Amino acid sequence: MKGWIGWVLLGLSLVVAVAGWRNAQPEPETEAQSRQHACNAPGCTVQGERPSVVRTDIARRQYQWNTSSGPVTVTCKRRMWIAGAWECTATAGAMAQ
Repeated sequence: MKGWIGWVLLGLSLVVAVAGWRNAQPEPETEAQSRQHACNAPGCTVQGERPSVVRTDIARRQYQWNTSSGPVTVTCKRRMWIAGAWECTATAGAMAQ
């Protein structure tokens, strides 16, 4: 019994590691989704085709967009930590250093 528990734990560890690595890779789909969330106010426009700053880690992707209202940071996270659809929320201001 001890033998197969070790293999199951190894398999789960590999799944989590690969999912975390994939989450940390920037993707055009998430960038496009973040651009849609950057400007929700009437008359606000996104300036530029690409975000000025992109940061990714195993749990989230952050994009800083320059808008006519000033910089906006959009944070995208998965519904579940390693799986599920990406959900984005916008916050006024530049990313914290």
